[in-house]
Amino acid sequence: MQAARQIIPDISLEFARPKPKETTRDRKRFSFSNFMLVLSFLVLAAFTHVYQQALVSQNGIEIARLKAQIKEEARVGKDLKTQVMLLKSPSRLERIAKAELGMVKPDVVKYIVLPAEIAAGIKPVKLRKPEKGPNAVLAKINPLVR
Repeated sequence: MQAARQIIPDISLEFARPKPKETTRDRKRFSFSNFMLVLSFLVLAAFTHVYQQALVSQNGIEIARLKAQIKEEARVGKDLKTQVMLLKSPSRLERIAKAELGMVKPDVVKYIVLPAEIAAGIKPVKLRKPEKGPNAVLAKINPLVR
């Protein structure tokens, strides 16, 4: 049997001895330090969250203010474009030219444009009904040849 024990050692002999129990005082300190560490982390996370929410709120207010400013500037831009159109209007420029600069409109000269045949004293040729085919080409050329 002893030979068998040498070949197969007793399993119960290989187990480590249990550690002596910690005193309750050491356990309480250990738990309290872990508790303080976790509590510190949670407080830090809470402050970080509150700070980020405050930044988001401030950015939202700033965005709303900038949008209102953009609308106001667009309205001012439209007003300025309207003023430019009014200042460049021909009726205003004419009024200023007459009142402040003493300018007057030139007299209107009317011209009568006469056809070349009447001015040269040639009797105008009456046009015939348009013809079709080769005669149409000759009918168009014939008055020009005379």
